[in-house]
Amino acid sequence: MASAQWSLPMPSLRLLPAPLLAVNLSAFFSLGLLQMVAMATPMWGSHLGLSAALIGLAAGCRSISPFVYAIHIGSLLDIVGVRRLLIFFSLQCAVLPLLYPLLPANGPFLILQVFLGLASATAWIASQTAIARTAGGDARKTGWFSFFASAGTVIGPLALGLIWSWLGPNSGYYLMAAWGGAMFAVSLTIPARKDIVRPKLRFGHFIPRFRIYALAIASLKRPVMAFVMACTFIRLGGVGMVESFFPVLVQERGLSAATVGILFAIGNFAGSPSSLLANRWVLICGSARMALILSVAVSTACLVAVPFLSQVWLLTVAMAGYGFGVGISMPVIFALLSQDVAPEQQGMTAGIRTTANRLAAFVVPVAVGLLAEFAGVSTAFWMAGLVLLVALFGIAATVGRRI
Repeated sequence: MASAQWSLPMPSLRLLPAPLLAVNLSAFFSLGLLQMVAMATPMWGSHLGLSAALIGLAAGCRSISPFVYAIHIGSLLDIVGVRRLLIFFSLQCAVLPLLYPLLPANGPFLILQVFLGLASATAWIASQTAIARTAGGDARKTGWFSFFASAGTVIGPLALGLIWSWLGPNSGYYLMAAWGGAMFAVSLTIPARKDIVRPKLRFGHFIPRFRIYALAIASLKRPVMAFVMACTFIRLGGVGMVESFFPVLVQERGLSAATVGILFAIGNFAGSPSSLLANRWVLICGSARMALILSVAVSTACLVAVPFLSQVWLLTVAMAGYGFGVGISMPVIFALLSQDVAPEQQGMTAGIRTTANRLAAFVVPVAVGLLAEFAGVSTAFWMAGLVLLVALFGIAATVGRRI
């Protein structure tokens, strides 16, 4: 990939048009909510007295429906439009968190995880589709999108941790409901496309079709798609570890929910400015392929170190390194996909990427939870991270060499 595509001037927030700003704000709230739901899951599970295995299952439950449904949702975005689906699912994000305090039991908890997981993941897919159509491979636009998304993952978990510690678990879910309400308000400001006549939204649209899944799987024959999806799985496997068992690991050491929120925020804060440095990072690494490999390697290696760190300042450094790797990899992924995939297929592409995300977010927490039952959370954490790191180097040595 030519470096000229990445040697772009830093963007100015003042130049963002209103539609692009609305898309960026949808990224702020949608990815922020995903992080908040993820962070709340193990803490709510501990509040209910669940075992490590059940906490891992609860973390996995929020990824089951997006894993099965994401490709169809991505295709549906191409058919019925981003705005309508974003409005529909962001409204659910405003309502579903209110049910957690009303139904404080194991069964309802797992069921709500399935539905809130789908709603929050779909909102994020819609935001990604919107920016992919708007950016056209422009790393400046994807950089700002990633910055807003990362900012949401800083402010959301930090606010959740503080509210959880000061006002209790119920108030944490009330905050998430308010966050979802704000996302719903933003979705109403995203303009509908005037050049396409959309069909009316019907129940039949939500029924998955085998043909769509076949087309999505066939797209993985393209080397860039296969490479990005493989790296995405490793990247989100690490994120799944942080979201499911990092709070448990930290709280086992006597640290509060507020501290958990601060550490989450530090990791995400490190990712916010790093997303704007994607141009320079690619130039330093020599190619977009190597930039993606090294950024995922940095984030995963920092997680492997976490169980061996006992002091808060060391955990802070590790989370900052993790956040840097996760943050700087995001615009590289978006730009690679927006250059390789036609605009009318961006929804399906976002669905494929989310399927890889949710597969990792389901498999890794459940595997870590089962391993933790026998070896303990700390041992399970670093062992899972090491497996992901080895897998990444295997991907770099095989699929990565084809692009």
